[in-house]
Parts: sequence; structure tokens; C-alpha cells
Amino acid sequence: MYYVYLGRTGLRMSALALGTQTFGWNIDEQQSKALLDQYVEAGGNYFDTADSYNGGESERILGSWLHERGERDKQILGTKVFFPTSEHVNDTGASRKHILSSVDTSLRRLQTDYIDLLQIHCYDRRTPLEETLRTLDDLVRSGKVRYIGASNFTPSELMKAIMLSRFHHWETFSCLQLEYSLLVRSAEWELIPLCQQEGLGMLAWSPLAGGWLSGKYRKGNDIPSDSRAGRKDRWDDSAEQRGNDQAYDIIEVLHSIASEVGRSVSQVSLNWILKKSKGVIPLIGARTQIQLKENLEALAWELDETQMSRLDEVSNIGLPSPYSFIERYTRK
Repeated sequence: MYYVYLGRTGLRMSALALGTQTFGWNIDEQQSKALLDQYVEAGGNYFDTADSYNGGESERILGSWLHERGERDKQILGTKVFFPTSEHVNDTGASRKHILSSVDTSLRRLQTDYIDLLQIHCYDRRTPLEETLRTLDDLVRSGKVRYIGASNFTPSELMKAIMLSRFHHWETFSCLQLEYSLLVRSAEWELIPLCQQEGLGMLAWSPLAGGWLSGKYRKGNDIPSDSRAGRKDRWDDSAEQRGNDQAYDIIEVLHSIASEVGRSVSQVSLNWILKKSKGVIPLIGARTQIQLKENLEALAWELDETQMSRLDEVSNIGLPSPYSFIERYTRK
């Protein structure tokens, strides 16, 4: 394992982060804790969860493990708030009421008195951004939260948040959690350059595109009904668009390169992200210890430039206007 600084902060995170969305969903508490132990033993130190994951079970299991292990200050704990946590009308969104209530509930589940990284899970168009940002600033000042981040923001929304925080001298976002993979490269148009310019760290969710880039789906084969893509999970609502011709072309190149280097398709997919965009930390998830070991081994080697070019070319989605116009006339 190696470590990278989270944007311009002094916080060092492991190069692969562990997502815990599977905890309490398709793996039980014992299996979840075994994965947590394995990840820490490999040198991992960042765990990502959310208040809405599996009715709070993900946070509860993670908190129980942290309490049993007794090494809270050695770990970096991130959770998120936005999506509904009950049927109550105000148990959703990024309002002051919901954020404060959610944080207190998350702290109880996680059995800790502070959250290292609190992220707004999605931009809330129904709540004034000033309300959200002031609330986050209050949480940092209170000591309940160490750093704040955004997730699923557009470039303009993110930049507005940064400027508002600077203007009001509020705590500023330290990172952005964004969808990024060989199948979802639109973040390269503006979000990744913006984060690099403004000093925000980046966490890439779904780096294997809901399993599409793990090697288990091939053109001409049926998608298993019990797989994530087959179920069309609400957390993977673009799954029906992923089985297009370009997706299968990418998968074939991944298989070809995996055979060349003697690595798994998942490792090739993760290695591309690690080498492609500086400062992006993939969020890996796993259901088994074998899967986790395989993903962690993506750090043990590196794609060469020819292999990177092949993956860049097959996954290229082009530049829309005005990005294409600006690129064409950028001075050399």
C-alpha cells in the first residue's frame, strides 16, 4: 500500500479506499469484519460509508468493528448525507435539520465522537447552498467533523460552493467523490481539472462500473439475473446503458491486456484509473476476501504507455462543445 495526500490537506489516505456499501446488504456482519481486518492488514486506512446504506447497517457494522479493534485514531472514517433515511418528510436532503440529525445518528452508529470526512452525497437543488455550507462549517467548528467533501456535484455547483465558502470564511470542501471509470469518463472534461486546480482530493466511486469492468460480462453471454447489472439496482441506475457496443469493446481490450500482463480484468481497470488521473483514489468494494485481495493487488504493478493508449482509445467518448472548441484552439 502507498498513501496520497487528500488534495491540499495534510491528511494521507491509502491509494485504494474501501467502500462499505455491501455491509449488511449482500454480506453479513462477520464477513464484513473479515474484509475490514484484511484491508487494514494490507495497509488500508480509509473507510467510506453513508447514513443511507442498508438502513444504517453499514455504519453500524463499521462502528462495531472500530470499537472492537480499538484503533479509531489510526483510521480515517468517511460517511455521507443526503438520501432518505426514513419515510419522514425531512429525513432527506442537505438541509440544516437533516444534516445535523444525520450526523448525530451516524456518530451513535459508528461509536465515535467525530467523523473524519463528512460528504454531501448529492447536490441538493431544494436547499440553498449557503444553508448547507454554513451547517458543515458549524460541524467542523464543533469538532464533530474534521473535513468536508462533496459528491455528485456539477462543475458549476462545486465551484460556487468553493467560492461561497471562501467569501464567508467557512470550511471549504477538501474533496469530491465522483463517478469515474473506463465507462464513465465525462469527469475528465471539467470536474477532474477543476479539482486539480483548486486543490481538492478525489475519490472515484464505482471504478469497476457496477461490475461491468470486472470481467464477468462478455458480449453474447446472458447477464446473470442475480448480478448487480441484472437486478438494475437503484445505486446502479445506468446499468441498462452499459451493455452497449463500446462497453463490450472496452471489456475485450481489458481481457486482452489482462492476458498479456498476467493480471485480472479488475486489476487492469483499477490500474488505468491510478495511472490516468493524478490524485484520484478508487473506492473499491468487495463481497469476498478473494475479491478484495485481487483488487488490492492492482497497486503491485503498472500498465505501460502502449496499454494505456489502447484503453484510452477504446473508451474515448470525445469532447462536447465548448470543451472541443477550447481544446482545438488552446495555444501550444
